[in-house]
Amino acid sequence: MKQRPQDEAELKKAVEAILFITDQPLTSARIASIVGEKTIDRVAPAIEQIQREYAERGSGVQVIEIAEGWQMATRPEHAPYVRQLYSEKMTMRLSTAALETLAIIAYKQPLTRAEVEEIRGVEVIAALETLLEKGLVRVVGRKESVGRPLLYGTTPEFLRQFGLRGVGDLPPLDSFQPPPAPQGASGDGGAENGTPPPSPAPPSASGDGGAENGTPPPSPAPPSASEDGGAENGTPPPPAGSETPAAEPEAPPPAEPEPSQP
Repeated sequence: MKQRPQDEAELKKAVEAILFITDQPLTSARIASIVGEKTIDRVAPAIEQIQREYAERGSGVQVIEIAEGWQMATRPEHAPYVRQLYSEKMTMRLSTAALETLAIIAYKQPLTRAEVEEIRGVEVIAALETLLEKGLVRVVGRKESVGRPLLYGTTPEFLRQFGLRGVGDLPPLDSFQPPPAPQGASGDGGAENGTPPPSPAPPSASGDGGAENGTPPPSPAPPSASEDGGAENGTPPPPAGSETPAAEPEAPPPAEPEPSQP
């Protein structure tokens, strides 16, 4: 015959001892069965009272709801000290392939190995075996199709390792999507979908030789010789606005003297 606590104080102590000694999460129904209660009516308030007392006094341990049950655990801020005590025993290492396979099963469960391979695009035999050995994945049934392949799903150990109360606590898939590209500006020359607009063509000079948009006009071509005595081969032309003096007329040749008569 199971011993049953008579008062609430004794019940709370019994529940606290059970949570302290267990290494796996226990449901409220399981705890009630251990202490001799037929229902969880007295057990649930005892667990909540223990939670509240630990939080109020700032204890280094806490009672958490995890993997669809209850368990005592250290607080996250004290994890570095616990890790020094247990060193490598605290860490479960998984390859990238195993993590990808586990993520697919967690979000799409139950599903077959072929369905996992269809999503990943490669075979998952080795990764699936690793997950089964570590107790993160289990066989949950068979699919009613040709060959009746095995269906896989996650385990309570998966929930415990990742600190989840249930698969409903998994972050939504939308949170893993890349952020949308910034919307482009309006159609007056702004970019669309984050693509910068093309560079404008270089401005051309105006008809009167002046520059547009602050760009200096191209250098003028070197002057050529003009018909009015301009420079040739680099000789500078006369200043602008000056007049070229007219050429003086040539003097007539002197007349020959007439011979004198004797």
